[in-house]
Amino acid sequence: MVRNIVRVAGLGFVALFAAASLIIFAAPLAAQIQPNTPAPSLTPKPLPPSQPGAAPQDTAPSKPAPPPAPASTPATLAKGKAIVLAGAKATGGDALKSVKSVEVHVAGQATTPQGPMDLKLKLTIVFPDHLRNEAELPVGTIVQGFDGKAGWILAPQGLLDLPEDFIPEFSRGIALTGGWGLYQQALDGKITAQYLDDEDYDGKKTNVVQWSGPSGPIRLNFDAATHLLVGAHFRAITPQGDVETDQHWSDFRAVEGLEYPYHNQVDHDGKKFTETTVSDVKINTNPDPGIFARPAEEKAPGSN
Repeated sequence: MVRNIVRVAGLGFVALFAAASLIIFAAPLAAQIQPNTPAPSLTPKPLPPSQPGAAPQDTAPSKPAPPPAPASTPATLAKGKAIVLAGAKATGGDALKSVKSVEVHVAGQATTPQGPMDLKLKLTIVFPDHLRNEAELPVGTIVQGFDGKAGWILAPQGLLDLPEDFIPEFSRGIALTGGWGLYQQALDGKITAQYLDDEDYDGKKTNVVQWSGPSGPIRLNFDAATHLLVGAHFRAITPQGDVETDQHWSDFRAVEGLEYPYHNQVDHDGKKFTETTVSDVKINTNPDPGIFARPAEEKAPGSN
């Protein structure tokens, strides 16, 4: 059950969830909320089935989900594991095990009904399960946190607790940040991955693997030439229903000997939702554990 500490204006929610979607989970509220409307419930709900003769909804067209994966076999599981481990090796190999935390600075734009919205973010992750995301937006500063057990959002309008349904969304986002959390699990032998097929993805031949992730099946695309993780597809929960989400990673650069993608595009239901560029990545900054805990104050830093 979500506790609404205060009611949040509609435009604030558009910005809030746009920022969250950059790294953590998808929430296409921008297509369904107008300025100055009351804040919706954050309780996730499935999209209702369409009825014969019903008028089309005023939302983005839904992108068809990929077909169900065939039953796994020892051979496809072994090949899937090998592809993920090849990705880990290409990204830095055993050196990934020494990464305790990462701090990422990002800038870019999100698509909203009012037009493009500029964003600047500072993402701090402590593997495997702590996250803090600070977003500077036109509506003010928005902070998102997860301490391994509960998630929260602090906006200029107030503090919101996220329902337990979003915990797997945080876990997936942490694992896919640079793919480093995923690779740490793979190097420890803690993932199940099934090889599906080869396909073109953003003009590259890729090996497609289905990972049994924390939020359900996740399709991962690994560049067949470089073995780097260049894409992912998953169905994400949002307050307004589920959304088909694609992530596109490119412009990989070395950070203390580890590869990290400096360009990221997120699509919702086949339409571009955010596009961002990384300006800086710092490893093992030893962040204060307290920054991930639910704050006592009810307003974001810098708000009136």
